[in-house]
Amino acid sequence: MKKFWAVLVCAFICFQGIGFANSVNLFNDSVYTLKAVIYDANGTLLGEFILNPRDAATWSDDQDNFGTEIENASQTPYSVVWKCMGGAGYGTCGNVAAGAVVTAQSCGGSQQCQQQQQQQNGY
Repeated sequence: MKKFWAVLVCAFICFQGIGFANSVNLFNDSVYTLKAVIYDANGTLLGEFILNPRDAATWSDDQDNFGTEIENASQTPYSVVWKCMGGAGYGTCGNVAAGAVVTAQSCGGSQQCQQQQQQQNGY
């Protein structure tokens, strides 16, 4: 199973353009729908993505590629905050380099979404 995820992440990187100087590749490897919020080193909000389980996205500050364009070049390292759809924190990754792949389960935090967990269990 680990090999499957490694191949999937590798394929994602190859097709999403790891070569972008100012990009962050996001992969939701959890069982929850999560919101990924990207900040630069100054705490400026750069972008937000809602990702279903096993979904991936790329934020980039290059308008010709993916994501949104920021007038002033963003400052690295980036931070990615993963949030449950109910607003609770799932995990946070700091010191994210440009071009990095950030997975939800690789970040520190509770890595649980109580509200979604109850819905999945039929409560």
